[in-house]
Amino acid sequence: MRSCRSVTRITSSSRATSEMGNRKQIRLFGLIALLIALVSACQANPPDRRTDVQSLTNQIRGMPGVVAASADVADNLAQGLVYLTVSVDAADDLTSDQLAAITSRYLRELRTGKYAGYRAELDVHHGWNVFAVDSGRLPVTNGDQILRQARNWVALRREFTGATIRFRATIAHPGGQMPMQEYGHSNTATVTLNGGASNRLATRFPELAALDWTVSAGKDHPAQIATSRRFPTAAEIDVWNRLNADQSIPHIDRLRINGPVTPPVWISEETTQSRDVAVALQLAQRHLPIAATLPAPVLYTSSDQISGHIGGQGFARGPVSVTVGGCTKHDPLVYKPIPAEQALINTYETCSH
Repeated sequence: MRSCRSVTRITSSSRATSEMGNRKQIRLFGLIALLIALVSACQANPPDRRTDVQSLTNQIRGMPGVVAASADVADNLAQGLVYLTVSVDAADDLTSDQLAAITSRYLRELRTGKYAGYRAELDVHHGWNVFAVDSGRLPVTNGDQILRQARNWVALRREFTGATIRFRATIAHPGGQMPMQEYGHSNTATVTLNGGASNRLATRFPELAALDWTVSAGKDHPAQIATSRRFPTAAEIDVWNRLNADQSIPHIDRLRINGPVTPPVWISEETTQSRDVAVALQLAQRHLPIAATLPAPVLYTSSDQISGHIGGQGFARGPVSVTVGGCTKHDPLVYKPIPAEQALINTYETCSH
């Protein structure tokens, strides 16, 4: 009997524990449901602004210098689609004053506060050329700078006739905020043309030096200059031109200024008709003396890739990489310089290995 009573007590206790656990689970599920409801209420779709955006688009369509204008609007938060884009086709004879007026009208509309929560963008097109104001979701605090850049875009197109110029205006928000989603959407410009661009950019548009520029020489003989926060110096352009002109070993040149993980100047050469490391070494032996005329440090790479086997953290992962007047970063678990490369390192680098 004592054993049966003990079993009964244990069974009753287990039931009580189970019922208590069930009540806790019910309360927990109720709390979760309440939190979901509160979050959903806080994340309700923003007001439908299609009528307002269409009115803005109609006004812009009637402005001088505009051939056509259209709008795209979405306000579905659940799908992550809350944006407005006004697209403008510019006339052939668009003037700087006209583009400044179009841009000013767009910025004035944003300042009304109607579009809180929307990601907003103005795109002005002429063929493959684009001037974009990707203003994001936060208020814009540098309207005057954006208007100057609108004028610059028109002036750039006149300066580099026949070039393709894609310009994304600089955007500033209150307190210097820059959401991660906006990186790469502003303060950038690309120019595709044949020769002479960087010198002319530096001399005629010095106020644009702070942008991230990519200048490409086109398809006939590809070459590239990529800059951040400054234009190349005359000496850097001269070296780039000399390397680019010497095609005794066919290759492509890229000059990079202020890359995120490399020395301030990086000259990268890609062999185009051979993947043989011996050919890359021959090119390096020809061109390192020219690269070494620039102020140190200068990273020089020669390989069958324009990336020069430089990884995301700035480590060299293959031949040939030499930092003139500095030290190339190597991860010995990934790659150690081959003997011929080490000889160049010993000649041009200033650190001990």
